[in-house]
Amino acid sequence: LSCPVKVPPMDDCTEKQQPLDAAVIIVENEAEPVREEKSGTAAHVYLDTCPVCQLNFHSREPKLLPCLHSFCKKCLPSPSRNLAMPEPPNSQVDSATKPLNVIRCPVCRQECMEVDVMDNVFVKDSVEAPSSTVERTVQLCMTCDDNTEAAAFCVDCVEYLCATCVEAHQRVKFTKDHTIRQKTEIPQEVHGVSTQRPMFCDIHKQEPLKLFCETCDLLTCRDCQLVKHKDHNYQFLEDAYKNHKQHMETMTHQLQEKRKLIEEVSDSINNGLLLVDQNRTSIHNEIKKSICSLILEINKKGKMLVSQLEAVTKDHESVLRKQQEDIGYLSRHLDHVISFTKWATARNGGMALLYCKRLILFQIGNLLQAKCSVSFVPQSTVRFQCRASYWASNVDLGKT
Repeated sequence: LSCPVKVPPMDDCTEKQQPLDAAVIIVENEAEPVREEKSGTAAHVYLDTCPVCQLNFHSREPKLLPCLHSFCKKCLPSPSRNLAMPEPPNSQVDSATKPLNVIRCPVCRQECMEVDVMDNVFVKDSVEAPSSTVERTVQLCMTCDDNTEAAAFCVDCVEYLCATCVEAHQRVKFTKDHTIRQKTEIPQEVHGVSTQRPMFCDIHKQEPLKLFCETCDLLTCRDCQLVKHKDHNYQFLEDAYKNHKQHMETMTHQLQEKRKLIEEVSDSINNGLLLVDQNRTSIHNEIKKSICSLILEINKKGKMLVSQLEAVTKDHESVLRKQQEDIGYLSRHLDHVISFTKWATARNGGMALLYCKRLILFQIGNLLQAKCSVSFVPQSTVRFQCRASYWASNVDLGKT
């Protein structure tokens, strides 16, 4: 029931990829989690509410850890210790490698490097999204603050514009060559992506991240795709969103099938614990009946046998309880990843989904690879042999 996890390297179109292949997320039992995820409902609470302060993420700068748990910025755990990156084989670099700060998730206790924490774009979209029916049916201008109804859509900026902003858009040097479409010309499937506030390239400040480089698995702007990602396979945001959303939904279905196996293993462990308890009780009763008619010395010998029985069954029980703890953790984390992925793919947040795609698929992949089988559950039965007629001349109470 082991589930080794490695942190995937995070990158964007403006940063150099860091060699994080050797960094490992360590799951430890030293600290108690903030709260157990006992059900799908409890897990869903973590998607909108900080598990530390119990407050909604609205205006609290939500952050997403690689384990897919979210915290507001103020409640994000401080790096508790350092993790030194191991040297590659035959490395000429000084052995004093630079330590990397490590953060432990208060919920699932997975550890990650501080540089792997990212903004939770899903939650940012949800807390900024309009709530009333009227607001959802009337698309407002995303450029100005006048709450004016949008009249057109800029394909390059991925923004709705009012008539006034359209005129300004076509006059400004950086945006005058952008493609402007009337709102009625926008396909229905684009709305899920286009209603989000665009993310802009850190290098080309005026260019939105409107492309998805399939080769690098990154959101890119037009200029970066033409230069840094030249000759790479890419898709427009809307197409990539639909394709990868379908892929994640398929993998989520595989997780749900894995969930059935986990339940089967959990039931097997519980049955094993029940058999251990029943077997222990039965043998204990036999031992007590056997020593009732014997003198004090025989009674002492009987107590020794009981102690031996406890020692034998305790080892078996400890193995099963350790497996129960491991399968419980795997079950809770799988529930959370299923809930998070369903929640993420059910939303119309294409940009957010693609932005966090690697983290989601990383967690799904590790859960699918986690070893989990009923055959791993050890089965054993303790028996007690007693020859009462032999006890009169030989004070030997038998063996367990």
